[in-house]
Amino acid sequence: MGSEMCIRDRYYFVHIEKCAGTTLHEILALTFLRYVHITKNHFGGNEKKNDLSLSEYQKIKKMLPSIIGGHNIRPYLNFIEPSNCFTFFRNPIDRYISQYNHDHERGFSPSFDHFLNRSYSRNFMVQKIAGEENFEKAKLLLAQFMFVGDVDNFTQSIERLSKILKVRFYGRTQNHNVRNNHPNYLTFEQLSLEQRELARSQNELDIKLYNYFIEKNSFANNDSNQYSFREPSEYRVKLINKLNKIKKNKVNQIRKIN
Repeated sequence: MGSEMCIRDRYYFVHIEKCAGTTLHEILALTFLRYVHITKNHFGGNEKKNDLSLSEYQKIKKMLPSIIGGHNIRPYLNFIEPSNCFTFFRNPIDRYISQYNHDHERGFSPSFDHFLNRSYSRNFMVQKIAGEENFEKAKLLLAQFMFVGDVDNFTQSIERLSKILKVRFYGRTQNHNVRNNHPNYLTFEQLSLEQRELARSQNELDIKLYNYFIEKNSFANNDSNQYSFREPSEYRVKLINKLNKIKKNKVNQIRKIN
C-alpha cells in the first residue's frame, strides 16, 4: 500500500521552522507508511537540548522508519548522514516575519523590537543546519544534502523531490502553516526603515546561505508549476491518522514527553 524505499536507504527530513514543514509532514505521512515524525521538542527552537539523542535514535530505528522528520533532526549529529537529508528553505525575511507572528501569537514575543533582540531567532536557518552561527559549516553540510527545496517554488520543489525519492506523492496542493493575509499579522512593509535594516542584519547569514543554494538549485522556466498528487482514499486517510497517533505516542514515550 503505497511506495516504501528499502529501509537501508533511510532518509531524514530536516524541518526548519516556518518553511512549510506541516505540509511536508502530511505529504510524507500519507505517502510512506513508515514515515516517523518527531513531533515535539523538549524546549523552544534551536536549543541543542532538543537534538535527537543517539539512544533515542537507536530506539526509533527499531520502528523501522523509511524517513524520519522533525525540528530536531540535525545534520551535524554524527549519527545522521547529511547525504540522506533533505530540507526546504524559505526567503529568510519572510520566514523571520512568519516566526515573529507565530511567537507573538503565543505570547513569546510581545513586540517586534523584542523579537529583534533575541539571539534565538538570529540566522535561524544557519543555526538549524550547523548548530551555530557558522555559514561555512552550514554550507558544507548542505552541500551534501540529497535535496534542498524552496517554499517560494513549492510545486517545482515537490516535483523534484518526487523524482529523487522515485515516488508519486499523496497529498494536497495547498501549503499549510505559511502565514499570509491574516489581518492581525505583521508584514515587512509595516516595519520602520530601522526595523527593516535590523531584520536584514539579524538574517545576514541566512540570506547569504539561501541565495547561494537557491541560485545553485535554481528552478528553471521549464520546471512544471503543477504537480499531480495522488488523491488519498478515505480509508487511507483514516489508516494514516491511526498510524500517526500510534507512532506519536511511541516517539513521545521514547523522548519522555507527555
